Amino acid sequence: MSRMKEYFDKNPESIPYLDRLEEEWRQYGKIIIACDYDDTISPWKMTNTDFKRVFEVLKFAKETGAYIVIFTACKEERYPEITQYCLDNGLEIDGINTTPIDLPYGNNKKIYANIFIDDRAGLNESLNILEFAMYRIRGSKQRNNFDF
Repeated sequence: MSRMKEYFDKNPESIPYLDRLEEEWRQYGKIIIACDYDDTISPWKMTNTDFKRVFEVLKFAKETGAYIVIFTACKEERYPEITQYCLDNGLEIDGINTTPIDLPYGNNKKIYANIFIDDRAGLNESLNILEFAMYRIRGSKQRNNFDF
C-alpha cells in the first residue's frame, strides 16, 4: 500500500482520475474495464514483456466487482483463441469488443469503459489508478461487512 501512496504523492495529477473511478465504482457497484490484448496481456511485438501484474490486477478487479472486456484490433476469428488465452491465465472475461451492459444512451460502435488498460496509453498509470481504487473499494466493503 505504501507503494501506492508514494506513487500518488509523486503524481498528484492522477488523483482526480482515481477519485472519479472510485466514485463510479461506488455509484454503480461495478465498473467496466476495457483491456487491450496485444502487448498488454499477450506478447506480440514486445516478446520479453511480463504480463503478470496486469493479470493480477484484472483478476483482483473481477473479484472486487468489475466487468472485463478485451478490446482489440484482432479479427473475430481470433476471439476463441483470445478467450482461451485469458482463461488459461486465470482471467474470466465478459466479452471482446463489446459493452457488457445496456447503456441508457444505447450501445454504439465505441465500447464503453470506466478505465482502459493499454500498453500504448499509460499502462502503468492506469494499473496504479485501478489498483488503488480497488484497495479503497475493498477496504470500505470490509469495514461495512459486505461480501466480495
